[in-house]
Parts: sequence; C-alpha cells; structure tokens
Amino acid sequence: MSKKKKEWRAEKERLLGLGLEDRRKDYRGNYVPLDAISTWANHDSNTAAEEEEQKSFSLADKVSLYKGDITTLEVDAIVNAGEFAVSDQLQF
Repeated sequence: MSKKKKEWRAEKERLLGLGLEDRRKDYRGNYVPLDAISTWANHDSNTAAEEEEQKSFSLADKVSLYKGDITTLEVDAIVNAGEFAVSDQLQF
C-alpha cells in the first residue's frame, strides 16, 4: 500500500474517532449545522397550495432545500437531482 493511501486511511480513522465538538475544531471556516436548515415540510408550510397537496411527510421531513455555499454544510452527503439519469447518458 502506498504512503499516500496509508496517510488517508489514518486520517479517516482519526476523524471517525472524534466527537462532534472535537471535529468542529478541525473546520477551516464557518459551517452550517444540519439543524439550522429547515426541511421541505417546514420550508414553506403556510402556503395554501401545500395545504391542498397531499404530501408524503415521511419524505418531506427528510428532504431540505438549501440556497447557499454547499461546501459549508455540516452533512455527510449532498444529493443533487440532475436533468437526466446518469444511466441515460452512458453509452456502451
């Protein structure tokens, strides 16, 4: 195994072993914690259109809409829906 891979794995293990407050000390700048981002269900819950629409609140409570610098989000993953599925663009 190369030295670079060993260093990467060691750093991964170190970060996974840190608690939240200790991990935040390693951040280089400002961050946006997940609890500061409203969910889709809470984002615009006062509109009449949403009251008429039957939503799956189990999904709406898990999805958030965020407008800003995504590199500052304190999250494990970011999903961006594209215009087309990746499998539609692949040619074999």
